[in-house]
Amino acid sequence: MCFRKPDPRAGLFILLLANIGMFLERTGRQGNVLTGVIIVVLILYGCPKIAAGGAGFLLLLYCLQAFVLPASPIAFTALFSVFVNMTRRMLPCLLIGALLVKKCSVHEFVAALRKMHLPQNLITAMAVTVRYFPAIQEEVHHIKDAMKLQRIPVGRKIECYLVPIMLSATKTAEELSAAATVRGIDSPKKKTCAVEIRFSLTDIFCMLFTAIGIVLILNFVKG
Repeated sequence: MCFRKPDPRAGLFILLLANIGMFLERTGRQGNVLTGVIIVVLILYGCPKIAAGGAGFLLLLYCLQAFVLPASPIAFTALFSVFVNMTRRMLPCLLIGALLVKKCSVHEFVAALRKMHLPQNLITAMAVTVRYFPAIQEEVHHIKDAMKLQRIPVGRKIECYLVPIMLSATKTAEELSAAATVRGIDSPKKKTCAVEIRFSLTDIFCMLFTAIGIVLILNFVKG
């Protein structure tokens, strides 16, 4: 079965809806159903692995909240309950973010932002931000490979991860900004794109499905 790539504008709209649902949800059940809606959207866009991972992670968080934390010491519960609850609330947004990263390339994302007639400064900042996280992820992989070669003990692994990342974070951002400027991203001239950016029936259905789902969840899902 062939699945169409999401229009970046549709992904951003669904991400906005997920954020609205996250802030308006009043109970854990509403949040769980909202995550279920997003999982269906992921399946419709052809991301079953991300959907399965999200469902499994949601089940893990539910088990922690329902069984592990109530039976744990008070100090442990106080320390981790807020973290678990906030992670569960943010899960729909994280899943949509994973969809955008997996399915939408940077130039498609920038072209979609230009079609939305956003300010050029905002487009430049968002383009650099989108490129930033893959660059940091690549840096983490290099650090991991270096630690394997040098056989770093477990106790020092956190230090060996954090220190190089903190040192290279600013440099990476400056290099990405310079690369974007060299490519003419902040040029006032009209840009062209080799990829056609347009809404598909899948995009329209997923946006309507998410919007209607959130309205129904907030009004009819109780407890």
